Parts: sequence; C-alpha cells; structure tokens
Amino acid sequence: MLHCPKCGSLSFDFDGEKLYSCKQCGYQFFFNAASAVGALIVKEGKLLTGVRANNPGQGKLDIPGGFVDPGESLEEALERELQEELSIRPSSMKYFSSGSNYYLYEGVEYITCDAYFICKIDSFEGMKASDDISEYRWVTLSDINLDEFAFHSAKQAVEKLGLFT
Repeated sequence: MLHCPKCGSLSFDFDGEKLYSCKQCGYQFFFNAASAVGALIVKEGKLLTGVRANNPGQGKLDIPGGFVDPGESLEEALERELQEELSIRPSSMKYFSSGSNYYLYEGVEYITCDAYFICKIDSFEGMKASDDISEYRWVTLSDINLDEFAFHSAKQAVEKLGLFT
C-alpha cells in the first residue's frame, strides 16, 4: 500500500512485519494473517489429495480446502470448500493441527494461518474435481513424497498425520 486509507497521504510506511503507519495522521493498519482450512481425509491407508489447477503451486498436490470467507467459521468454510472442490460433505470433522504459510497470488504475498481437520466422509459417490483442483488423487500414506505438495503447512500436517496413523 502506498497511500494512507484514512487521509490519502503518501507517508504510509510499512515496518517490514505487519504494521503500516501514517506519518501524517497517525493511522495504523495491521496486516494480519488470512485464515485457511484443509481436510485430512484418510481411507484404507490412503490420503485424499487434490492437484492444484492454478498458481501458486499449479500441478502440485494440496490438501482439499481453502480460504475462510468473512463471517464463516473454520468448520463452515471447510464444508463449503469440500463441496466446491470435490462435491462431498463431511459427516464429522475434528481439529488436528495448524501451520503458517506464505501464499503468493498475483504479486501479493499473503500470510496465512492454516487449520487442518481430520474429516470423515460417509459417501464418495459423485465425487469430482472442480474449482481450484484439476484432479484428485488417493495417495498411500507410506508412499507420500512431501516435496510434491505445494505448501509448507500442508507438508507439515501430512508429515504429522503420518506419525499418528
């Protein structure tokens, strides 16, 4: 940001971490982390993954999920994302882990706080890849290559999942 959103001054400085401050009017803007969610779905020793359709990380593996919209809970966002990306609904979800991430999108680097849930799906009938994923893959836990995942927090969650399964 170049201009102060309150007074329009060009004296809107970034501290390099999270705070923008206006030298003209004293306004402060905090650049906080965006929330995102992911579903860890394991069936018969295999993890459900998606292949990213777009950048960042196009063509790499990801955990089904996405950003939390304003006004949504983490659980509501995860239900919506699973419906949008795979046309499935979780019958249960339990918080598992979280991690920080950097998400470069159209030249802007967003800092995210990603929350992962263990999800149970009663039916995979009608499951199809859409929205942000080009295809889905069931990956055997023992065969997972963490380097194939697009994001650091997903790698951490999958690695931790491997320790407990």
